[in-house]
Amino acid sequence: MSPLSLEIGLKVLEQLENDLTVQRRQRELQLEQARYEARLAQRQYDAVDPDNRLVASELERRWNEKLERVTRLEQAYNQAEQEAEWHITPEERKAIQELSQDLPALWKSASTTNQERKQLLRLAIESVQLDGVTQAGQIAIQIRWRSGTITRCSIKRPVPGEWSLKTPPHAVAQIHEMAGRYTYADIADRLNAAGWRTAFGRPFTSQHVGYICRRDKLGTSDEVS
Repeated sequence: MSPLSLEIGLKVLEQLENDLTVQRRQRELQLEQARYEARLAQRQYDAVDPDNRLVASELERRWNEKLERVTRLEQAYNQAEQEAEWHITPEERKAIQELSQDLPALWKSASTTNQERKQLLRLAIESVQLDGVTQAGQIAIQIRWRSGTITRCSIKRPVPGEWSLKTPPHAVAQIHEMAGRYTYADIADRLNAAGWRTAFGRPFTSQHVGYICRRDKLGTSDEVS
């Protein structure tokens, strides 16, 4: 794991530095464009006939707007530069590298988000190969890690409809047991009182119980009444 751990630690540092560089370049380009537009507005104002007061007034207004935008961008740029001024101390760099060598702790940490876990996997995994042909009913999985290690496993191929939402089997069993002795509404009340819910997580109703009874060809006291 040590080559992989070191690579992860270094990539984290590199990503932080790259992000700061990209953000700084974007701010510089935005400020450069705003200054160009302000200079262009000034030239247009200088070139207008002073006697044409209406046009001169409009060009002056546009020029002032460009100058105000330059001022706002310069202030935002200076503030962003101050906030981005940070340097990783040798102690901080060492702490990051030590943490990168303990991937289980990093993975299980409450401060690690699911998005960060996905990024860790992208850094750790080089490729994934799936084989659903060689062995009938099975999917062979091969994971090649950047450390050079290869993990192989096999899982059962899902049957169509296997992962669809279904009424909990224990709730269905309870319906089978009570059918013929209680009404649909009574069965629904008893299921709800026991804490059972439908496939969609909702409380049972007489309509839902009735559907299961008719589907499974069960008799209930509703038919008698």
